[in-house]
Amino acid sequence: MKTPNQYVISSKKAQLKIQQMAFVLVALMILFSMVALVYLSISRANLIDQAKQKRDQEARELARKLSGAPELTFTSSSDCSSCIDFDKVLMLKDNNVYKDFWSLDYLMIKRISTDSVDIVCTRQNYPNCNNLVLVKENANYASATKSFVTLAHWEPSGRYYKYELGEIYVSVKGE
Repeated sequence: MKTPNQYVISSKKAQLKIQQMAFVLVALMILFSMVALVYLSISRANLIDQAKQKRDQEARELARKLSGAPELTFTSSSDCSSCIDFDKVLMLKDNNVYKDFWSLDYLMIKRISTDSVDIVCTRQNYPNCNNLVLVKENANYASATKSFVTLAHWEPSGRYYKYELGEIYVSVKGE
């Protein structure tokens, strides 16, 4: 038979074991929550990267599609069916009809030239310019994706079509 003193000692040992188990369970919960937070932060970063890659891929596809769009295609000659008509694009810039048509934040066509100065095209300084901004929704557009294109425009001094290398910059509306 146990004495009352032995019951008190054994119950204190049992309470100590229960407290130890409670502390171990709390420590495990904290450890698992820390692991879950690290996993969620890494998953979120990967998701943001995947969204950016998807938006860039969509912009590249749209740049390819725009170079063949009838609104921009050079139709005066059959030898360059994938060329962009720079004269036609200048007329579209003044119209603003297609501003919301492609759902873009930014669309610019740039002639690649040896001049280091970027001159924005208007009717007054055309063809002595190299940048033509068709759509610029706001100053905070996403990074623009560029694609190389062939530009064609009428050279009035020589009375012929001049073909040049250009870039088309596209930024798709995001978020």
